[in-house]
Amino acid sequence: MDLGQLETFLVVAREKSFSRAAERLFRTQPAVSLSLKKLEEELGETLVDRTTKGGILTDAGTTLLPLAKRMFDLRQEILDTFGALKGLQQGRLNVGANESVSEFLLPRLLLAYQQAWPAIKIQAYRQTSERIPNEVLERRLDVGFVSYDALHPELVSEVIHRDRMVLVVPPGHRFAKRKNLRIADLGEERFVAHNAPTPTRTAIIELFARCDTPLRLTMELASIATILEFVALGAGLAILPRMTTLAAVQEGRLVEVNVQELQMEKLIRIVTRREAALSPATRAFLDLIRSTDLNHPMPAAGRKRP
Repeated sequence: MDLGQLETFLVVAREKSFSRAAERLFRTQPAVSLSLKKLEEELGETLVDRTTKGGILTDAGTTLLPLAKRMFDLRQEILDTFGALKGLQQGRLNVGANESVSEFLLPRLLLAYQQAWPAIKIQAYRQTSERIPNEVLERRLDVGFVSYDALHPELVSEVIHRDRMVLVVPPGHRFAKRKNLRIADLGEERFVAHNAPTPTRTAIIELFARCDTPLRLTMELASIATILEFVALGAGLAILPRMTTLAAVQEGRLVEVNVQELQMEKLIRIVTRREAALSPATRAFLDLIRSTDLNHPMPAAGRKRP
């Protein structure tokens, strides 16, 4: 039995889509279908119901799923064990993070890790915070970055960075030279915001409501980098995590203005499985995070200005 065929089956089962599985495996969809078909022929059973759009597992596929996972867990345990014996000369690190961490915190950590242990294969995934703890539990991720405590008995959550929400304005704005503002001062301003529903977004809306001040969300965008650009161009103001605005403020493209009632701390946590046998590659990454000063995140890739 080919482990590659089993891996294809596992990814199809997880993604519930042949096309998404092909993207995840960096293969064509016909190649994924052929690999699964060969596995089915060897086992003499149909594993995936192809009459449905979601790629639902058959009874045989459901039976195979936990066995295939155990096989890959054992394979990874063997690789990790011998990787430890060889002093991190082989191994793998799978990391997951949300947008802000992926763009404004993770690059410098992964670069430092790669420089220290170049033989370790790194795979970084950008995912929603809600999905990351389960990905760690299912061993698809070794380390996850989230902004909340997962509160699961099989997970360990550790705060690695304390961030806060800040107001940023373009340099030519009338508030750019103000030392302090109140929420009430912002009622006539236009705001640029992220269009993803998050607890922080809800907390900001509730803060404006408590202060009897309208929050004019006139533009909602899909990425923080785009929000920063639009604020710099004068499209509106924004309230964002400070680690995402720091580079733009230092470069003079934006100005951070203190708002008296805006006292929102945003914690960044790392999540791992609660077990003693974390791989050497994972332990080395955790040691790197704990020894790194995270108060000066690098800007997002491609954002550095001359």
